[in-house]
Amino acid sequence: MELNKEGFMKRSPALLVVFNAFLFTLVGVTSHTALAEGQGNSINAPAWQNSVEIYGMALNIRGDTTLLDQNLEVNVDPKFILDTLEMTAMVRFESIYDNQWGYYIDYSFMKLNGETNNVLDNTNNLVLKGDIDIRQGVLEAKGFKRYDYGDSTLDCMVGLRWWDNDIDMQLYRKDNNAIFSDINFEDDWIDFVVGVRWIKPINQDWLFYISADAGMGSDTDFTTAIQTGARYQINSWSDLNLAYKSTWVDYDNEDNFAYDTASQGFLIGWAAYF
Repeated sequence: MELNKEGFMKRSPALLVVFNAFLFTLVGVTSHTALAEGQGNSINAPAWQNSVEIYGMALNIRGDTTLLDQNLEVNVDPKFILDTLEMTAMVRFESIYDNQWGYYIDYSFMKLNGETNNVLDNTNNLVLKGDIDIRQGVLEAKGFKRYDYGDSTLDCMVGLRWWDNDIDMQLYRKDNNAIFSDINFEDDWIDFVVGVRWIKPINQDWLFYISADAGMGSDTDFTTAIQTGARYQINSWSDLNLAYKSTWVDYDNEDNFAYDTASQGFLIGWAAYF
């Protein structure tokens, strides 16, 4: 059984409301702090240094999932996402105090809607097609302690990654007769993770960074994420983030949903810091 680009399986994230709540309590990317220091701003810098970043990804998702006893292959590329995308938001807030202690919150949301053929290919020669509406949200929140090594910094991080999925499906026979009136499915879970982030300025305008984490949850066997890239300072208050990000999760609630996928792609973001 297969659900690919023509077929369609993309979970992923809801809860745009969470996003607004965090706007008043959170703030920006540690990387900006390192840039500011590299340009001699540390003397008069405020105790708290914050940033807000808006970003986008050319996302690829590969793996498999089990939904209500149906095994589906996940094979989604950037073109398929763009063709079925209805709404998205990807924002990051980070703050660091006295260049020692900090936290960040990263939230990505995506709503996809599309049609698929051959949803099920092993049901007594029935060829099914369907309308599928998927909303997925991933919230990542971490606190960290920064260690300064002169020409670079190391952040030791601990936190969580919250996945939220909402899937609606209407399945039809090839002759357009509905087989099920509607299938509604919701599931969310939390993975606890630990990780590190290394930041090294290259010159006055560029810095390099790499971060990685790993962990698990009550129903997650293992999860890990890695992001690496470079930041370019545009002016005194904003910069450009060019990176590659990959996240893998192996989740199974042992009831009606399992999700074993790797999501990766190139990322571009613009950040303002203050």
